Amino acid sequence: MPLSGLWRRGGWMLALTLSGLLSLSSLSFAASKTAPDFTLADIQGKNHTLSQLKGKVVLLNFFTIWCMPCREEMPHLNEIHHEYQGQGLEILGICLKADPNQLRFFVKQMNLDYPVLNGTEQVNKDYGEITGVPTTFIINKNGDIVHEIVGARDKAEFLRLIKPLL
Repeated sequence: MPLSGLWRRGGWMLALTLSGLLSLSSLSFAASKTAPDFTLADIQGKNHTLSQLKGKVVLLNFFTIWCMPCREEMPHLNEIHHEYQGQGLEILGICLKADPNQLRFFVKQMNLDYPVLNGTEQVNKDYGEITGVPTTFIINKNGDIVHEIVGARDKAEFLRLIKPLL
């Protein structure tokens, strides 16, 4: 086989291997990092401050209203919210780049019961410039990020990561 053919095949194998390693590494932090604090308003105008949730496990879900995978995982997050809200879990949705009126309509349309906040460029920057949505951070009771999840997940996957922290 010519060298160029080997390179092409080897390049694909390398790319697939690196892609797999990156997706695995995005699931959890080897060393915990303190979650950046913020205060953001929800769709009713009520402020939510992350540091006030210390002592609880927090699931921060960054999304956009036009993201179909985001829409697919939101019913799972809503179910988890209902089942675990009294057990030390808080779920906060953070919408990136949406008009407040559009966001209110979206939350009503999706029938979401957990707080959905209007994101800011500063919060986006503080959390590493979110480029893929949904992106979810799971924060332990001490305020440390213990998992970062890029892409949609189902209820079972979220619970597998959350339950040991409760």
